[in-house]
Amino acid sequence: MDPATAAVMIMLSCSASLCRPTESRPAVYPSMEECQAALEVRLAPWPNGEMIGRCKQIDQTATGSIPPEGYAAVQVTRGVGSDAVTTNYFVPRASN
Repeated sequence: MDPATAAVMIMLSCSASLCRPTESRPAVYPSMEECQAALEVRLAPWPNGEMIGRCKQIDQTATGSIPPEGYAAVQVTRGVGSDAVTTNYFVPRASN
């Protein structure tokens, strides 16, 4: 992940007139392009707008929060092919 920039995907579950954040944590991507591509896939099961999402570029050097000092970003992929689901975690770095 580039130390200066990343993108975060946030998903909202929507009913007739109200949208709420989903129970999942925001997903972190190394670039806006990767986030946008993943967003299309994530939203495909809800073509009528029951779920909406946005990718937001962030400056890690300004926020210092993605990943926090002393932590590393780890991606875990479960499944194979189109059934694969990737989750991002922040884990403490091992001390040397």
